[in-house]
Amino acid sequence: MRGDVSHQRASRLLEEAFLQARLPYRLVGAQRFYGRREVKDIVAFMRLVYNPSDEASLDRIINVPPRGIGDKTLSTLHGVASQNNISSGLVLMDLARGSDSPYWNQFTGRSVIALADFGASLANWKAAAPALTVSELFDRIVNDLNYKIYIDDESEEGEERWENVQELRRVAVEFDTQTIDEFLENVALVADQDTIKDEINAPTLLTLHAAKGLEFGAVFIVGLDDGILPHSRSFDEPEEMEEERRLFYVGITRAKDRLYLIRSVQRGGRGYAEETYPSRFLDDLPEDLIVGKSRSGRGLKARTSETLWAASSRTLKAAPVIESKFRAGTRVKHPMWGDGIVLDSKMQDDDEIVDVVFESVGIKRLAASLANLKVL
Repeated sequence: MRGDVSHQRASRLLEEAFLQARLPYRLVGAQRFYGRREVKDIVAFMRLVYNPSDEASLDRIINVPPRGIGDKTLSTLHGVASQNNISSGLVLMDLARGSDSPYWNQFTGRSVIALADFGASLANWKAAAPALTVSELFDRIVNDLNYKIYIDDESEEGEERWENVQELRRVAVEFDTQTIDEFLENVALVADQDTIKDEINAPTLLTLHAAKGLEFGAVFIVGLDDGILPHSRSFDEPEEMEEERRLFYVGITRAKDRLYLIRSVQRGGRGYAEETYPSRFLDDLPEDLIVGKSRSGRGLKARTSETLWAASSRTLKAAPVIESKFRAGTRVKHPMWGDGIVLDSKMQDDDEIVDVVFESVGIKRLAASLANLKVL
């Protein structure tokens, strides 16, 4: 498993797969996906919108991001709610009416404004929820809170937190044809299950960084696609590329008996499937040590396997590219991803393979005959 932000989706999917199959597993060197702070925050907001009387969720996020509501104000809020035999969430939403609320004068001037502002947001989300899909409500809450600015301080840890939020959004998208209560029920079922105790013999999920010094009878390394391992951020940084290579070496040398190298033919996550390329590190493996092929019938290694772009070219009967058209530094536009800059270009199998960094989605490797790139 990856040791940085790109492993979040794999982590969540693997955890859920084990839980749904009722197979015990051990998680090392990372916190369970649904136990992470930012994930619990957003789930608490969704729970509170679904049920404003959820006191536990309200207590968790009433000051997230910080809005000047301290313990004393929260205690007063609970007291007012208790005296009037209603929930604190309903008091909050009523305070949004301003001085017309019967509870207004029971708070100090500064604290009541902060409570009323949050109550107004909660009331708006609650009113909008019936007309929104789960992911639309998710987006509405995250955007209204400016949660990305709060959680992502542009450090590596901040980026990882934001990626966790984005991964939770992908879960929400899966429930767009269902209701918010079904989404919350699913989250609860997965989140409430504990991993196993150390003495039980079971699969171990861990990052490549956390695997150093350990050995296992069988090792599965997932995500062996260019852009994941090695990470796309290392493409133009020789030192980072070598660190990625060292991590891969760490992974393959953890296996005592069997090593399984796993990659995806396609990846989704943004609402559409993307073709992938095998990790360039697979080219370094001795041919005689590799046994078996992928489920697609092709070998794992990039130099011996037929590329997806080549297969797609025959299917779509795209015209081959004879001469190189793109140069490093050329500004281009893609019909889906918008503006980008060419990082590298090479001829391969009568086509031009172009690496482009897009402002919207980062680095992508494209076949010129299919990508419909326009030079700006």
